[in-house]
Amino acid sequence: MKLTLAKRVGLRPSIPKKQIVCISFLIVGVLYTILFAEGCTQNEKTVKANYTFENVNVVPLNEKVILKKRTVAIRNDTIIAIIDPSSETDRVNLIVGERIDGTGQFLMPGLADMHIHLRMDPQAMFNLFLANGVTTIFNMRLGDGGGDVNHTKLRTDIAEGRMTGPRYLISGPQLTPDLLPGVDDVAPMLNRHIEEEYDAIKIHQDLGPEIYNSLITGAHKYGLRVTGHMQHHLPLSESLRMDAIEHMEEFLYTSRDGFGDVAGDYSEFLPLYHSHVKRLAEPEYRKAIVDDVATTSVFVDPTLVIYYSVFRWVDDSHFATLHGDDNLIYLPRETRNKYLNTETNPYRTDDFPFSAEHLESNMEILKTLMYELHEAGVSLLLGTDSFGTLVPGFSIHKELELMVEAGLSPYEALRTGTVNVASYLGKAETEGTIAVGKRADFILLEENPLNEISHTRNVKGVFTQGNWYSDSELASMLEEARKILNSSK
Repeated sequence: MKLTLAKRVGLRPSIPKKQIVCISFLIVGVLYTILFAEGCTQNEKTVKANYTFENVNVVPLNEKVILKKRTVAIRNDTIIAIIDPSSETDRVNLIVGERIDGTGQFLMPGLADMHIHLRMDPQAMFNLFLANGVTTIFNMRLGDGGGDVNHTKLRTDIAEGRMTGPRYLISGPQLTPDLLPGVDDVAPMLNRHIEEEYDAIKIHQDLGPEIYNSLITGAHKYGLRVTGHMQHHLPLSESLRMDAIEHMEEFLYTSRDGFGDVAGDYSEFLPLYHSHVKRLAEPEYRKAIVDDVATTSVFVDPTLVIYYSVFRWVDDSHFATLHGDDNLIYLPRETRNKYLNTETNPYRTDDFPFSAEHLESNMEILKTLMYELHEAGVSLLLGTDSFGTLVPGFSIHKELELMVEAGLSPYEALRTGTVNVASYLGKAETEGTIAVGKRADFILLEENPLNEISHTRNVKGVFTQGNWYSDSELASMLEEARKILNSSK
């Protein structure tokens, strides 16, 4: 049989167009069958991530829920996906650099300590915070470190990855009458804060009424954040013009009517103070204060743990137990020696004006007032002001526990160091909760913190500044801090 010319030269005979269409549909059908068999659907998206935290229970803190067995995908320092593998609509094709198994663990936003002071080696202190799940800290005195520390540089070095640590926020110099003796000194001070881009103006002592008014007015004009101690000589309403009040303790020293010039004279102020504390114990007067605060947008950073610590230093039985605190190995040796010694602890001197019983009573008043402020809608911030025998990082968990003792639920207490912090910093849209598009800044816990607030103590990992620190790495950070802090004489 003769071959046609087409067969002899290797050419295919022409195929009718109708058959071509049928063959094309057949090929496409086979391809889709293969794709479906491999689990890739037309609706499936591809996600490229640097990290994924898989099979983890998410505690988003935008509401009181647990998102069970999720996959959280991170690219750079942003959450790009939260996937429920059991959901057909959540199916994705993941391309991942590093996978972290979070089975049985709980992922929540990183905590903040919004009132700290640098009183030790910076890297050692940063290690202590990170190992305890604290990923944002606010240093409240530019002069911390004896003038030898450049806090602006520290802030930049951490932000740009040259140093390991939590996000570092800083206030400017603590403002006192010595730094602001007159109204004419206010504008240069405001300009300094603008130029140095400090994260807050910190008021530390009572300023002259005109100076204080000029400072608050100018700061708000330029969008500067003002925080600090209350103005004890002025009515409470004047202090509530600030953006935040540091320390619940300040409510002991500030009257709704003000104490006038006598606030600067300790001997004359003390009787007025005791009278005012008695008023604070009365529900009606406390309600008036709560109403005053709730009508403003001021935040309150309670730092209850430091007042609680003063009580423990003064009370003989509690003071005796301090030597058994294993966490004290993470303090500088000279600090331990000073505060564990009755002769050198400044709160153990004969002239310290308050008894342990008085401090304990005040502690209950402050806890009650804090709870009432919270119930009235006042936003609380999480902070510690740790010094003495309080160890940075570790102390944040005691502060949370004191909040819960006062009546807040674990969920509400946790929001003071996450959601409320984001709101205070003007970053609620980009951080503070676990959600797609938000900053990847979170901690991994062994147990559910909504069930028991003490579960925040067992940190299994930290993700911040685009970096993941595992359980073993956090343990190494603690050991490094211990060596640094115990190397001094």
